[in-house]
Amino acid sequence: MKRLLMLLFAAIIAISIIGCSSTTDNPAQGGSTKVADSSTAPKPSAPPEAPKASEPKAPAEAPKAPVDTPKTEEPKAPAEAPKAAETQAPAEAQKAAETKAPAEAPKAAETKAPTEAPKAAEPAAPAPAPRQEEVSAKGKKLLLVGREKAGEDVFVANRLKALGFAVTIMPDKNFTADKTNGYDLIYISQTLNSKMVKDGVMKDVAIPTVYIKNHGMFYLGLSSIEENSNIFNVKSIDIVDSNHKVAGGLSGTVEIYKETGPKMGLSYGLPGKEAKIIATGPGDKSKATIYYYDKGTKADNGYEVKARVSFFYLNNQMEENTTEAGWKLLDNLVLWTLQNG
Repeated sequence: MKRLLMLLFAAIIAISIIGCSSTTDNPAQGGSTKVADSSTAPKPSAPPEAPKASEPKAPAEAPKAPVDTPKTEEPKAPAEAPKAAETQAPAEAQKAAETKAPAEAPKAAETKAPTEAPKAAEPAAPAPAPRQEEVSAKGKKLLLVGREKAGEDVFVANRLKALGFAVTIMPDKNFTADKTNGYDLIYISQTLNSKMVKDGVMKDVAIPTVYIKNHGMFYLGLSSIEENSNIFNVKSIDIVDSNHKVAGGLSGTVEIYKETGPKMGLSYGLPGKEAKIIATGPGDKSKATIYYYDKGTKADNGYEVKARVSFFYLNNQMEENTTEAGWKLLDNLVLWTLQNG
């Protein structure tokens, strides 16, 4: 651009110089032309034009061109190049790399089937499964030990025979622990002389036993009272576990005697913490009138029960005075003890 301006400027100067040289050459040519030239000479249109031509407007414009040249040299493309270099593809690639599919994969791995499996594995039936078939009294050998020729023992023996037992009555004077061998159930009557079971002679007998005599429970440590364990002038008991099979549907206060008096009553025990109490004296829950210990449980003195042992409240000479509810409770307790739980 500068070169063009310089060439233009040089051309203008050259034209000016040529114009000047032509005017100086006219006087040298003959006098005939002098008058004519004088009329035209005063109009030198070219010389006045020369200064105007010499006014270089282009040089004034020349600075603008240099100013514009830096503008053209402003490399906007390089400025754009960094933007182009900021390729969003890598960012998109990372975003694309953050695939949601892996996140979904763990959710898919969380299979609900394993949680359902334990529910399906929870067997509702195992509870009844351990139940053993109820032992029938039919043909089972029962040994009844009591005072010789006691009328109430004969009465009870006949009732037990009606349940299906094969009953043997043994006088207490002939009784020893060894004599119990071969029997399925032992019945210790209230008529028995307590000294026959003193000192825990029955502690190693692993045969289910029903005690009507409170002393027998005391000597094993299954009750904490030995003497004076009777409640007189009462004819009822309180069922405290009406849901138990021994209760047989009875609940609340149940009359077990038809009548009562100062010498009529029922016996009771004070069992340990592992005993199961079914009935108590009327209005007194501390005095257990029907209770039992399961096989393997322990007395408060540490004695471990070898077979199920139970206690029933019946007193002497009450066979005629006992209500049907009272006999029903005895039948149920005998059959329950036979199961030997």
